[in-house]
Amino acid sequence: MLPLHINLSGKQVVIAGGGRIAARRLRTVLDEGASVTVVSPEVSAAMLELIEKHRICWKRKKAEPEDAEDAFLVILATDDPETNKRIADSARDRQLVNVASEAERGNVYVPKIIKKGNITISVSTNGASPGHAIELAGRIDGLVDDQLVREIDELFRKRRGPNR
Repeated sequence: MLPLHINLSGKQVVIAGGGRIAARRLRTVLDEGASVTVVSPEVSAAMLELIEKHRICWKRKKAEPEDAEDAFLVILATDDPETNKRIADSARDRQLVNVASEAERGNVYVPKIIKKGNITISVSTNGASPGHAIELAGRIDGLVDDQLVREIDELFRKRRGPNR
């Protein structure tokens, strides 16, 4: 897998599922400015809070392949493996697909992300162990101090220049 950082600003993202993992993925894509639709007959309290706070489009139904037709990124986090499989299998070649419960069914993984100023670090175990990715990210996070963040932010401003 080639690690890339993708600009999701304004891109269509569909999240199928309404539980804990779906809510975590929703927080991640919202931070990147994505235009999100959640498809799930029910959602957790945490997901509902995010939907209401950010005015997310929520389709209160079981996810079907047609729900993801126009999405740039499809995140499948339902509790129904058959639904996840059916939607993943119907995805177009141009679509990015993440299957939370079976990473190998998709073509992208969602890493643990560390953001401090203009520093972005992603940590992945290629779907093998999200818990280990979170633990490792916590260790790495401690290595990025405020001084380094200030230095990188200043370099970012200088590289962009006044006309960019």
